Amino acid sequence: MERDIFASPIEPLFNHEFAMETEILQDWLINLAKKNTLFINQAHSKQGLFKQINAVETIMYAAEKLKIALEAKYLAIELFDRFLYNHIQDLRDHVLKLPKKKQMKEWQKIQEGVSNQVLLRIVSCCQIASKLTSHYKVVSINRAKRFLRDCGYRYASESLLQSELRVLKTLKFQVTEPTPIVYIETMLEILGCNNTEADVKTYYYVATKLLDLLYLKYHAFYKILSEVTCSSSIQSTEHKKKFQKVKADQLLLGASIIGGAVFMVQHDKADEMIEELSRITRISQNDIIDFTSVLIQLVEEE
Repeated sequence: MERDIFASPIEPLFNHEFAMETEILQDWLINLAKKNTLFINQAHSKQGLFKQINAVETIMYAAEKLKIALEAKYLAIELFDRFLYNHIQDLRDHVLKLPKKKQMKEWQKIQEGVSNQVLLRIVSCCQIASKLTSHYKVVSINRAKRFLRDCGYRYASESLLQSELRVLKTLKFQVTEPTPIVYIETMLEILGCNNTEADVKTYYYVATKLLDLLYLKYHAFYKILSEVTCSSSIQSTEHKKKFQKVKADQLLLGASIIGGAVFMVQHDKADEMIEELSRITRISQNDIIDFTSVLIQLVEEE
């Protein structure tokens, strides 16, 4: 069967004859770097709090069943994390306005409601992500209802629409931040243009598997990285504040995942590629190597 000519490619067409010129790619990376800087400046201590393994596994399962694009899967994880943090903050503020005698009972009721709606919110995040990353393969209301029904939940169409709107309003409709996969794809395209012998398609395949692993082991990864980068056994308040920015650095994360992919595919090319990644991104080689080393450690523990 021929592929729909209007469909998005299954994977990026690295080094394609119609690929963008290097100068345009560099400009695009500069634009991404600016967005990354803004994201870093907005970093807070609770960032990533809800990237718990159970939640990430459920989102990945939903993404597979709903057949959303790879980028949409990662965006759904990011949206869910940000939504749940902000949603709980809003609910907490609501409870604190109540008389003290009613606060505990109301909070317990809210916790139960939030827990019961987790899968619904995950599906809403997948729906939003699918609309932002694909012009034809969006998750329809009917498909979302079928998935929820198969999981033992029955919702009316109106409930799904209201849930999607709740996510958007809670995030103040700020749902278009690039995910690590966007940085990875852009850097790999540049690497492929600079070095036509680089096996960027294989690097990309391995990089997506590493990114999956990182999301699944998110808290373990950053715990180890924090210990590696801290010179003292007791982490100071200053170190914790600096590390918040490290956790928010998508460009560094993307470069390090590529470094890890190259290490696994062509060990002898890793130093050369990390040096090139450092040149492209202006991130120090040592920082990329620290990230990559922890990532490889997680792989070896699997």
